[in-house]
Amino acid sequence: MTILGFSPWHLWIIAGVLLLTAEIFVPGFVLAGLGFAALCAALGHFLSGELGWALAAYVLGALVFFVGIRPLAQRTFMKPDDRPRFGIHGMVGKQVTVLDSPDVGGEYYTVFRDSRWALESEDDLMEGDTAEVVGVRTSTLIVKRLPR
Repeated sequence: MTILGFSPWHLWIIAGVLLLTAEIFVPGFVLAGLGFAALCAALGHFLSGELGWALAAYVLGALVFFVGIRPLAQRTFMKPDDRPRFGIHGMVGKQVTVLDSPDVGGEYYTVFRDSRWALESEDDLMEGDTAEVVGVRTSTLIVKRLPR
């Protein structure tokens, strides 16, 4: 059986290459996994000549890829002590400048990434002090004053 002059296993290869190429433009490894599975299906169809074996090879290839990629990615890209470095967790360790409250007797605040944050600290803070963010609680940054 041929479709437009191509054997079915040729079509599996074309689909696999297209999916692997599309992976360049999409974050994550989903399309790469489907492309790998399509190449496995091409091999299964080439060796057996039957669609059933091609589909079985596709499913097996996808399972192997998606089960195998996670541990490999963790070993390659993550350190054992890695914490998320985005969102509010990305603020920990950053330095901020203490600003005075416009209200008399109000709390100190800072502007961090275009947002106003209340500050909480065990240290005595003064306007203009530099502090390091050590934690985040709701809309309050917990800071430690750096030496003046």
